[in-house]
Amino acid sequence: MLKPEGMTRAVVVGSIESLDPTIKCLYELELLHLIDFTKQDEEFKLGQPLSGASEDSQRLLKLRAMIRALEIEGHRPKGLLRTKDIDERIEQAMVTLDLNISSKSDARQKIQSLVREMDAEVKALEPVRTFGIPIENYDGYDNLAVFVGTCKLDPEHAFKDKIKDFELFKNQRKADLSVAVFVKNDERLEASRILTDHGFQEIKLPKLEGDPAKIMSKLATDMVDLEKDLRRVEADIESIRKQFADFIIASEEHLSIEVLKAETPLKIAASANSFVIDGWIPTARLFEIRSALESLCCGLSFVETVEKDKEEEPPVKLKNPKPIKPFEFFINLVSTPKYGEIDPTLVLFITFPLFFGFMIGDLGFGAGLMVLGAVIRFKLKNSPDLQKLGAIILAGGLLASIFGTFVFAEAFGVPFHAPAGNAGEASWANVVNIPIHPMMEKMSDVLELLALSFVAGWLHLTVGFIFGFFNNFHHNVKHALAKIAWLVILLGIFTELMAMGGNSTGTSSFMNSTVLAPLLPTWTVQLAGIKTAISALVLIAIGIPWLLVTEGGQALTEIIGLFTNLISYARLAALAVGKGAMAFAFNSMLFPLIFEGGSGIVGVIVAALGVVTLVVVQLFFVFFLGALSAGIQAMRLNYVEFFLKFFEGGGTDFQPLSYERKYSVATK
Repeated sequence: MLKPEGMTRAVVVGSIESLDPTIKCLYELELLHLIDFTKQDEEFKLGQPLSGASEDSQRLLKLRAMIRALEIEGHRPKGLLRTKDIDERIEQAMVTLDLNISSKSDARQKIQSLVREMDAEVKALEPVRTFGIPIENYDGYDNLAVFVGTCKLDPEHAFKDKIKDFELFKNQRKADLSVAVFVKNDERLEASRILTDHGFQEIKLPKLEGDPAKIMSKLATDMVDLEKDLRRVEADIESIRKQFADFIIASEEHLSIEVLKAETPLKIAASANSFVIDGWIPTARLFEIRSALESLCCGLSFVETVEKDKEEEPPVKLKNPKPIKPFEFFINLVSTPKYGEIDPTLVLFITFPLFFGFMIGDLGFGAGLMVLGAVIRFKLKNSPDLQKLGAIILAGGLLASIFGTFVFAEAFGVPFHAPAGNAGEASWANVVNIPIHPMMEKMSDVLELLALSFVAGWLHLTVGFIFGFFNNFHHNVKHALAKIAWLVILLGIFTELMAMGGNSTGTSSFMNSTVLAPLLPTWTVQLAGIKTAISALVLIAIGIPWLLVTEGGQALTEIIGLFTNLISYARLAALAVGKGAMAFAFNSMLFPLIFEGGSGIVGVIVAALGVVTLVVVQLFFVFFLGALSAGIQAMRLNYVEFFLKFFEGGGTDFQPLSYERKYSVATK
């Protein structure tokens, strides 16, 4: 789990006659990460597509055109179609469908184009409809200039003042004034200036003849007829869509796969008599691919392992059990680990739900998150990333419920039992007796929560430095030893924090008497008024020269950064207390409305409004914002504090020759 799956550099070689079955076998096995062939020479060049590639490519293009014409891009077939049935039907179906869909699609486009043109003509004619001037009379004069359009303001008075001879037609509309102005050519510029000053917008009249009102009436009638024709064409297309949509989608998927396989030789080396496929294969499955090729190709192709170059970086295939795999989502958001790096998915699987659950710490909200996560996980099956996110929310909700039940003993911000000394506070005991009492109370045990947060931070960072040691050990021992120095300094800082806590919290008292007991954290001195553990000073004093030797003087500036990294885990306690305080505040304001709203109808209405307000407020501020902030902070502690201690990333994902069938099923 902590290391990616082992990879072996290998080549698949064989007779050119066995290339087709070899490629099909490799796609079925999904075991070979192909390395593209680039170094051509006189003997080996890029291969040629398999037989049928050109024909399948042309069919595929036609199918995709049909999908666009029928508008079925998001269609999901009701059942799986057998590839054998697709192959038997495809040729005849392509001829029939291509003819029908093309003719119907062309007819639809033509009608839609005509409707758009007529609609544009109607809109252009509408401003001059009431003028009673034939369309042809607005154009074709040698001595007259004609302006047709709309104005924001009436220009008639300006024309009377500045133009001697003109004719103006106008019609007031809702937002503007439609005008048609006829002036002599020698006054064209002045007329244009007047119209511009009055917000003139020119209208281009269509090249038609006759009265605008009659033309518009005829266009409207023609458009109604075209709309009827369009509905008939759309009905025919819908009939084709219902009858053949499943077949077209499944065929497109099947042909995409066939073209993918047929064009694979364009990435491999081939000669007149043989081929070489270079790539990476999971070491544990070498025997499987050898056996499959031997049985399928009758010894005409086989696998040979080769020594990898030192600078070569194998692709990375993370090796995690099914329950842990969803947390690879967080790794993919950052970067794929390098082949030699430790995979931190297991640590994320443990720490993210723990941190998240600790910060939420509520049975009610945790159960709500579990429901939300389950819905996302099991209902949104078309999105693998959302499914992973749903599983993560489900795990976080489970831990929040566990912390809320057994540690904080509360649900929806209301404790199972009223705190000692405050029997009047609202609790679930008024409704149901839950025989669980809190181990800690968010509002009063703040120091205890802080101490637990520092313990979690120390353990988390310690694991990070240990990972960093093993990541560097094989290629840079000096950097690996530096991680040990950081571990020593981190232990010194943590010891000091626990010594300062002393017996004020159960957590610090436990750590001082057990885990840290050999370091004698109770042996302290006063430095600047602060109780300081002698062992903490010794550990830091040992770590500093160690860092100077392994990483140089610049590393000393990062010691303060390490201290702030550890203190940063206080956000676990801060968010837990903050979420609890927020829920308590809203409950304190709204519970009196619910339970003390008075009697009668008014009291019932007030109580109902209080319940609705409480639910809305709790859902938004506590449930949504609380869960969002807790999720962000849990991710931040892993990405910033934890990952920076060891994680480099930059690896290449293992992407074997493979394909996915959703709507078709292969048959022999």
